[in-house]
Amino acid sequence: MGEKQCRRKAAHAAEGSTLRRAFQAGLEELRVGSGLSRREFAERLGIPRSSYFHLMTSAANPSLDYIELIAERAGIDPLKLLHQQGSPTAGRRADIRDARAAR
Repeated sequence: MGEKQCRRKAAHAAEGSTLRRAFQAGLEELRVGSGLSRREFAERLGIPRSSYFHLMTSAANPSLDYIELIAERAGIDPLKLLHQQGSPTAGRRADIRDARAAR
């Protein structure tokens, strides 16, 4: 599979990524809570402003290591950046544990 095709598949998969959206919401919530502008917040995290803006787009696909780095620099638990708002089971599909329990 060519590199270009792999990128398209990754971008397509990320379009509906609930974890990406949760990460973006958590990061933005953290920024707003700090009272900093996006530029100031990026500087405080020690990342380029352009990288911060890219993280907030649908094309973003940050690695777990990058999420961990940002959380460390922000002084928070990385899982806080991935926390989804609302009930953890709201709107979720049945998973493998549900199928086993139904047997």
